[in-house]
Amino acid sequence: MEQVLPATSFISHEVESSRLFFLDPIEDENFAVVFGGFERCSADYRIDRRDFPWYSLEFVSHGTGRLSLGETDQNLVPGSFYIYGPSIPPTIETSPDNPLGKFFVGFTGNEVESFLERYDMRPGYFSRCAKGEPIRRAFDALIDRGSRKSKLARPLCATITRQLLLMCRDDAADPVSTDTPAYATYARCREFIERNFLTNSTLEAIAKACEVDAPYFCRLFARFHDESPYQFLTRLRMEHASRILLECDASVKSVAASLGFKDAFHFSRVFKSVHHVPPSRFRQSMHPQWPT
Repeated sequence: MEQVLPATSFISHEVESSRLFFLDPIEDENFAVVFGGFERCSADYRIDRRDFPWYSLEFVSHGTGRLSLGETDQNLVPGSFYIYGPSIPPTIETSPDNPLGKFFVGFTGNEVESFLERYDMRPGYFSRCAKGEPIRRAFDALIDRGSRKSKLARPLCATITRQLLLMCRDDAADPVSTDTPAYATYARCREFIERNFLTNSTLEAIAKACEVDAPYFCRLFARFHDESPYQFLTRLRMEHASRILLECDASVKSVAASLGFKDAFHFSRVFKSVHHVPPSRFRQSMHPQWPT
């Protein structure tokens, strides 16, 4: 029997940060998750998975890049998702000036092939979700459950992965709806926010920089996104704050100041609206020895 390398050997090191989990596979499982996570790619990220032994679903949260999948090449943009496996390995490369951030899950089992066949999602399937926030939330739930490694982690992760596959398939956008001037304007505005959320904190400034009026700016997000522009901007800023809190020993007050909040209590309220816990508790749960 051919020996399969551990899942950790397939994780790229060309990343700035990541959240990962691994579950030991059990022989003859019908549908089992092997690993999953999120990675923020570095500018030189490039992988060529010719010997990948599992199936995988990947979802682009932000950034741009290029995907070679089977005999096709695709541009990667926020909302892109794709499935690959042992029969169709991918080559994934990020844009150096706008690195990818992407969720992923690897899975295997006796029923995987028939499941993908049933919903017309064979390896090599590529599409795009116009509204990706439900997908991001489901991936966050997957990472949370996988990281706990509780007694029910395996069946929970398998169930969430099936749900993710079906959600992606159900939300796959009609190419006609995403190849319009309106969608191109939305994509340009979204990319501007992703690149400049630390220096532009008001919708008025962003709309002006993108050369669109504010009401139209909001209508574009209502049509193509599942967050308002303000919610999207706030989430990006609070995700940045969470990375600082986890990766540095700066105080909550200093993190608030770095994001332009004059009042740490206001920052805490905004942070809690996104992460559902105040920043002090978020920080202490991971690094109890660091300052608050």
